[in-house]
Amino acid sequence: MVAAAEAQPLFQVPKPTCQSVPIDVIIPNIFATYHWDFGNGTTADTYAPPIVQYATPGNYTISLTVTSTTPFRVIDSVIVTQIHPNSWVGGGFCLGEGSPDLFLEYLSYTANSPYWVRTPVQDEVLPPVFYGLSGLITHQQFPLTVWDKDDGFWCGASDFLGQINVPANTTGGQFSDTGNQLKLLIKTKMVTSTTFSQSFPVNETPAPPTITCANDSLYSSYSSSNVWLASNQTTILGFGQSYHPTAAGTYYVKYNDANCPSISDAFHYMPGCSAVATEEIAGESSLLVFPNPTSGLFEIALPVAGKNRNWTCRISDIQGKVIDQITPVPTENGTLQMNVSLLPSGVYFLQVSDGEMTYREKVIRA
Repeated sequence: MVAAAEAQPLFQVPKPTCQSVPIDVIIPNIFATYHWDFGNGTTADTYAPPIVQYATPGNYTISLTVTSTTPFRVIDSVIVTQIHPNSWVGGGFCLGEGSPDLFLEYLSYTANSPYWVRTPVQDEVLPPVFYGLSGLITHQQFPLTVWDKDDGFWCGASDFLGQINVPANTTGGQFSDTGNQLKLLIKTKMVTSTTFSQSFPVNETPAPPTITCANDSLYSSYSSSNVWLASNQTTILGFGQSYHPTAAGTYYVKYNDANCPSISDAFHYMPGCSAVATEEIAGESSLLVFPNPTSGLFEIALPVAGKNRNWTCRISDIQGKVIDQITPVPTENGTLQMNVSLLPSGVYFLQVSDGEMTYREKVIRA
């Protein structure tokens, strides 16, 4: 029964919006049909939409058309008939604007809404300003807010011009926010089909950070704007480029970009991870691993000065996770012999240290 629908838009898009867009449907599943047009050449005919992928950044519009076998009431149009003359930034200060840039938002008044649920902006307009709407269902009360869009730099944040709490089951009429000298004229109609559209900018999603391990600490590939996350992706006490875990476990790092944050793949940390950073590796190049690739057994040719020292060897995967600590076997010809036949095929890093110098070589297990 359509009467159970919410008196608000049919869906909302989170903001800021990245190239992978989850859509929040905010009406119950009570219509006969649903048709989504995601503005990128793809469509869907299901109640719950898929996560939408946008190949390139830009401005997009998502539309949802619903149909019913029985008529229901929607808002047909909203006309802003009056705004407070001093409630917006203008008069030559804001880049010479002589009129506000108006848009409507269908959310409770908040300075930092987490969603895009609003009309397109009408630039440089004065009342009366007409908005043709058809996707707002009137069964329940909902807020309708009027804003003057500003650029956030020269003009500051967008100006709040007032809010009307539209009554449930309204058939339309004149509504006022007397405190802000705002007046709206709302018209409604009965329909069996309606379309709600939402326009929004899609921001470019940065590459996810990668985690490496060095000196028993985790390092992000981004030098700033990092947030370290626990296994359930909740924030832990770490916001720099590096983080020193206090226990074994799964960790993530989020690159907290202002427009589109991105999260790394899971990193499974074990104490003892000590793959060294490039600048800490010994500069001497006389360390040779052969044969490489290897089927399991290989030898390490040591520097002349290190043949009589006590060496330790660790094997880590390409993420820096230490997966084995192997005791090398000295040979008569001054090399160290190691066996990785129990490891699966793949690329590994061998870290060899005598306590003073550390060497790191790539080993391919064929």
